Amino acid sequence: MERGAWGVLRSTVPALTLPAWASLVTGRNPGAHGVFAFRRLAPDRYEPRELANARDLRAPTLWDIAGSAGLTVGVVNVPPSYPLRRVNGFVVGCLLTPPGEERFTEPPEVAAELGPYRIDAEVPRALDPAAPDYEARALAYLDALVTQTRLRTEAVLRLAGRRPCDLLGVVFYAPDRAQHLFWPYAATPHASGNPRVAAAVAALYAAVDDAVGRLVAAAGPEATVVLVSDHGFAPAPTRLVRVNRWLVAEGLLVRRPLWSLRRKIIRRWLPARFDTDDYILLDRARSRAWCVPLDGPGEAAVWVHVRGRYPLGCVAPGREYESVRDHIVAGLRELRDADGSTVFAGVWRREELYHGPYATEAPDVIARCNPGYAVSMLALRADMKAERVIEPFDSVAFNGHTGVHHPDGIYLFAGPPVAARGPQPPQPIEAIAPTVLHLLDLPVPRAMEAPPCTALLAPAYLTSHPLRYRDDPGLPGPFVEPMRPDADQAAIEDHLRALGYLA
Repeated sequence: MERGAWGVLRSTVPALTLPAWASLVTGRNPGAHGVFAFRRLAPDRYEPRELANARDLRAPTLWDIAGSAGLTVGVVNVPPSYPLRRVNGFVVGCLLTPPGEERFTEPPEVAAELGPYRIDAEVPRALDPAAPDYEARALAYLDALVTQTRLRTEAVLRLAGRRPCDLLGVVFYAPDRAQHLFWPYAATPHASGNPRVAAAVAALYAAVDDAVGRLVAAAGPEATVVLVSDHGFAPAPTRLVRVNRWLVAEGLLVRRPLWSLRRKIIRRWLPARFDTDDYILLDRARSRAWCVPLDGPGEAAVWVHVRGRYPLGCVAPGREYESVRDHIVAGLRELRDADGSTVFAGVWRREELYHGPYATEAPDVIARCNPGYAVSMLALRADMKAERVIEPFDSVAFNGHTGVHHPDGIYLFAGPPVAARGPQPPQPIEAIAPTVLHLLDLPVPRAMEAPPCTALLAPAYLTSHPLRYRDDPGLPGPFVEPMRPDADQAAIEDHLRALGYLA
């Protein structure tokens, strides 16, 4: 920070790992790269959605562009990077890699060079500070995160020594994990509570700081360092919002009459495949909208039941569709708690947030919660049956999370091309990729949506390296085969569920 420039990095909507890193490395919004959440969106069907992965990232990354220009690249744990693509260098898979996958690097021989490497540590379930085993479980997890951070640092240093890179990117998961489960200790080092847990959280941050220091030192004084987070953090909410219950109250989501009796009959007399929301509680054919969380408690996605798009669609495209959206947008913007507090910080039609060839895959309406509120991630049936739209939030039920994502992350640039200007204005997350390309003296693709952060750079560098643009380089190369079967999705889902990203 003493020799660089830094500020707030505005994340994507949702402020979530997969779309945020995808936007950071492509310089495009989700509507232009195709990754909106941890699951693929389903704008035309009712069935549960599959997990998203690197196949859903349909735009070239920094690594693709730099590699195609002849520069060598190294990519370690940057989501989404599984399944693997070939790069002009090496790549190590991210948290989407199935447990036990032997082919998690490209080229494959890189795996042997990593040493005792861990992609991610197993997350403790339902971590309750009031439970008698809290301290032991918390300390074990924090120790695992320290070990993971140390092993990752040593692996990256080993790889960089054996396979020198012009561009090297590595993601450390430890801050995210600590802030999810130990936010009071992370936000306030001397917070009251368990002193041994507080000390372990401080030790974890020291390990991350040491990791950054070792990487920067190994890169040398001529290297440019870009330190970024894909989002920020905030305290866990205290209030839960059931958007589907609100849609029921507004007459947009319709419950079947005598649904409790239907449930008894179905469970007694019919096969298990009929024990679903649609057969028991939800009158899908008469419902005009429903809500699905965007794989996290911070944002709600509302889908309008458009005729011709869904099999049972009942909302005509055009005027009726816009009328339903207007109803939802206006209602959610005005939704207030008992004390008069506004629930949502922003409510948007999809075209107000997203643009590009994949924008039509996005939800019809997206709402972001204000601090202190969270969208219910429970099943549609549970939300529709609830008595109240807003009620207290149970953090223990949310796997004991004390911290949640916030849209404001950080950026920090340092190195010979960077002016030591200290705090700077906020930047969109899409600005990182074009800035890095400019720092590599490469032309910036015109399809990238934010201008490079030239205000952070030294005048002498800008004079000797004028900003250049190029046509869009197109999609990256093919994926590496063989791939693991879809059956591994369950194991990945279980891990993401423990992290609070899936219900």
